[in-house]
Amino acid sequence: MLGLRLAIPVFAITTFLVAPLRATTSYYAANQAGFNTAVGGLTLLNPGLLFSGADLGSGGLYNASNTGIDFLGFDTAFSFNSPLSFTVNAGKLTATNSNEVVKIVLPAAGVFAFGFHITVTSGSGNWCIDLTQGGCTYNLLNSSPSDVQFFGVVSDTPITAPLYIHYAGGNPTIVLPDFEAYGAASVPESRTMLLVGL
Repeated sequence: MLGLRLAIPVFAITTFLVAPLRATTSYYAANQAGFNTAVGGLTLLNPGLLFSGADLGSGGLYNASNTGIDFLGFDTAFSFNSPLSFTVNAGKLTATNSNEVVKIVLPAAGVFAFGFHITVTSGSGNWCIDLTQGGCTYNLLNSSPSDVQFFGVVSDTPITAPLYIHYAGGNPTIVLPDFEAYGAASVPESRTMLLVGL
């Protein structure tokens, strides 16, 4: 009887610890401080993430800083099917045309947080950022090229959905000065896991 009394709580605890939880994903539009707090326990994939002309290819920039992240440029019809190119000027990823739209593709696994800055080459820019091609869930406004805005996303599971950026008005030329990507939190040592288990 004692064995059954012990087995039931142990089984319940084991089930609770291994049961899959629903992913929690948070978005940070123009809130870099909140993003920085949220990524506190995650591991920065590469402390020197830079855009490099060596990564440019037909239609975009691929595997940026060996992170597996692609920045793809497309036509202005929001169809995301006619590839356009980027240039890299002084480490900043710049669209070759005004009104270009961008799709950011993250690798299948490994990225738990992603953030980037956005601005324009001249004038102002009003940007829509969404998980769908024509959506505008998150909006950022650059009043001038020196008005650099931030967007980030943090999740407790790997982020696999692409991000779409398109203009909401005018004819701005997009500039992405930098980006950052984070992997999972560092794994605790075995003694810590044993204490958690107990």
